[in-house]
Amino acid sequence: MHDRTSSTPLSTMSSISNLKILDDYGREGELDNNKLIEVDTPTFKRVVGDLSTLEKKLQTSPSSLLSDLTELSQLKREQMVKKYNYQKMQFGLEQRKVELLEQESTIKLEKLKAEAACEHLHVAKEQLQLKVAILWQRVQLLKEGVPQDEIDSALPMPEHSDDS
Repeated sequence: MHDRTSSTPLSTMSSISNLKILDDYGREGELDNNKLIEVDTPTFKRVVGDLSTLEKKLQTSPSSLLSDLTELSQLKREQMVKKYNYQKMQFGLEQRKVELLEQESTIKLEKLKAEAACEHLHVAKEQLQLKVAILWQRVQLLKEGVPQDEIDSALPMPEHSDDS
């Protein structure tokens, strides 16, 4: 037993029942040191009551194999159809995603163009305000009696451009 507490001996004095002495033909006889001794050992397996047990499936006939094969192929076909439909749906989603990304980029491009146009208008507005301010200054100087020659040399006339 190797001094292990978890080891169970195969046989102990308490587990050995009455000894039976058998003769050469397996019959009980008198005690003889040369005869075989039969020892009853307790069974350690428990018998389970009404639990269902697995039964070995009987060998099936070719027609049942054929029907099983047909059923299996039908299941496989259904699985492939579902997989195809899933892939088709996934492709549709990817296609829609690309379309939305294209729309988003178009909108961003239009927004950038609008911002650029707005910036251009802002610059044009500032240039126009500067021209108006110079012209206003020239008018004020003329009202004050400053000669035209001096005004032209001090405040040159803004150039008129039509690049709008």
